[in-house]
Parts: sequence; structure tokens; C-alpha cells
Amino acid sequence: MKSLIERFLRYAKEETTSCESSESLPSTATQMRFLELLEEELVEMGVDDPYLCDKGTLYASLPPREGPTVGLLAHVDTSPDAPGAGVKPVLHRSWNGSPIELPSGDVIEPTQTKDMDRYRGSCIVTSNGSTLLGADDKAGVAVIMEICRHFLESPDAPRPDLRLAFTTDEEIGRGMDGFDVERFGVDFAYTVDGGPVGIVDTQTFNAWKALWTIVGREVHPGSAKGVMVNAVRIAGDLISMLRGDEMPESTSGMEGYVYPILVEGATREVRVKMLIRDFTVEGAERRLEQLEEVASFLRAAYPGSRIELDTTNQYLNPGEVVRNDPRIVDCAMRGTRAAGLEPVEGAIRGGTDGSRLSRMGVPTVNLPTGGEMFHSRTEWISDRGLELSYLTVAETLRAWSEKR
Repeated sequence: MKSLIERFLRYAKEETTSCESSESLPSTATQMRFLELLEEELVEMGVDDPYLCDKGTLYASLPPREGPTVGLLAHVDTSPDAPGAGVKPVLHRSWNGSPIELPSGDVIEPTQTKDMDRYRGSCIVTSNGSTLLGADDKAGVAVIMEICRHFLESPDAPRPDLRLAFTTDEEIGRGMDGFDVERFGVDFAYTVDGGPVGIVDTQTFNAWKALWTIVGREVHPGSAKGVMVNAVRIAGDLISMLRGDEMPESTSGMEGYVYPILVEGATREVRVKMLIRDFTVEGAERRLEQLEEVASFLRAAYPGSRIELDTTNQYLNPGEVVRNDPRIVDCAMRGTRAAGLEPVEGAIRGGTDGSRLSRMGVPTVNLPTGGEMFHSRTEWISDRGLELSYLTVAETLRAWSEKR
């Protein structure tokens, strides 16, 4: 499908990095510009009613059909964890299975990926190593746009009543801020925001963010005895008190973690940001309680300091909602099988817009894009992976047409 890979490459070059420190909605103007581009393309395809709201979501619908209304979602922003401006895709044609060295010197080791070996002989797409690629989630955007084009050009093709939504700021946990569930108007939805093909994600983490503010007392080190309270030292003790076997680099599968993701500051004040993740609410609450215990210990150990811990829920596991109606998973499994893949029900070690959307009353499951190594300079996707993602989504929608 030449048009699919070409569409993705065009989208990947658009800068759409989200910014957590921004208070605007969406957080960056580049995301709105990209949504405006998509709106223009939808109009050119023949979509009658695309609607771009000022809060950063683009809605569209195809000519109505009888039966359940199904939505497809993808987010347009890319993660701020790696540079996202000036993306220059590199095509590694007829890949032979060997490690891929990027122009930057970074190396993609196939053995460190889950499913790369599937794509021997196909074209692997990467960045040049100075930026991320943006397959998360420009691949999902490209797949949905191609799905839209196909159904408009083939009006008799079997599908359900279908709505589309492209969101912003998903990577910083704000994808559903300002989202209009009533305007979307669907009974069920699929995010196209996963990784390896064949996996139907029915669960995500329960997610909290923790922000520590550690305030000490600074003084000249020559006269510091009994006076200085070093916030940097307290932050070091804080991190050392976390269990190393319960951090991201030591966990997999259904295991949760606490992730100290940012430390910044000096003697007087240090801020520490952590992510708390667990597939059960009980597990997440246990981790939060442990952080409170650490805070109490440090306050007692460092008199004269001020230690504040603020925690915020980001999203919850949609699995409980999804289980209430088996059709959404059944259609995805049937669609995956029809695409020539062996379906596996999985749990994504992250979150999607569907995590929050499910809790807003719309059961949402996550479908794959075929990419891996997201949020990094070694992110990659293959042309065949994109095709399999497209086929999975198309066949899932076909399965819904039989549910009338």
C-alpha cells in the first residue's frame, strides 16, 4: 500500500511535540496546525462535516449506517521525551535482519525488540537518530486517514456507522481534556496507538504522577556544619529508598513500577518527578502509601527541611469497563485473525486516550500500529507493519458490520 507509507512519511515530518509545562490547550500551536492540515485532507476526501474544536480535537464522521456506532482515535502529538522537530525519515529497504546503524551513530538491535524479525525483507523506517520518528502516533493517524479514504471511495464496503477523532496532548496525559463525548457520539471505540501487530490491548496501567518539592537551607560550605540542609542529598536518599526491582528497567508483563523520571535543582531546593504505574488500583495505592512513608521518614531524618509530596491521578485501567460488553474485544480478535495474524489479548504497559475515554462511558480497546521503541531516537516501523495495522483495523470494522 504505497499511499499508506507515503502518507505516514509526510505526517512524520510535521512537528507536533506536546509540552507538559504549557498551560494552553493544546499545549503547542504546531499540533493545531497539523489538525488543520488533516481537516483540509478530510474535506478533499469528501467528508462533509469535519469539526476542529478550539480545545484541540478534530472530529469527523462517515455517511451513517444502521447498528452500533464505532469510533477510531489517534493522537497527533509526539512525546517530549525525545526531540520531535526536523524529523528526517530514513528508509532501510529490503532489511536483512542485521542491526541498523542510524546516521547519528545510534544502533537498533533487533534482539532488543519484540517483533522486528517479522519484517525481514521489508522496508524499515527510522529517523536519522537526532529525533524520534513519530510513529507514536502518526502511524495511527495515517492508518485511520487511509481507512477513511477507502470507505469513501468504496461506499458499499461493509462497515459500521463510523466516527473519527484526532486528539492532542495524549503524550502528556491531556488527550481527553476538553473532549466532547456527546459530539463524538459513539457506542464503542478503538485507539490505533499500539505496538506489535496481533496484540489487542484491553488493559492499560492505572497511572499517577508524583511531584516532590524538597526545600533545604543553603549556606557557604565552609561554615555549613549544623546549618546547611542539602536538598540534593535528601533527593539522593529519596531515590535510594525506592526498590530497584520495581522500576521500569526491572519490570515487565503485568508488573507495576515507580519511575523517578526527573530530578532538578540545587542545595536550596530540588524537585523530583515520579510516575507510579500498576494494573490494579490496589497495587497503585500501595505504591502511593509507600511514598508517603518515605516522605515521613525523610522529614524526621532531616529537621529543618520542608518536604512536600503531591500526587495526581492521570488515567485508570479501562479493562473493567471493556469487560462489560464482549463485542468490542470479539470484533477486534476476529479482525486480527482476518488480517492473517494470531490474535493475543494484551495489556499495554502505558496508557492511551482510551484509558480515560472508557471511564467517560465509551468502552475503548487499543489496536496496533506495528511500530516499536516509541519515545526514543531509535523508534522504528516497517511498511509491512503499517499494512498489517491497516488490515487489522479494516477487518475489525468489517466484523462490526455483521453485528447489526
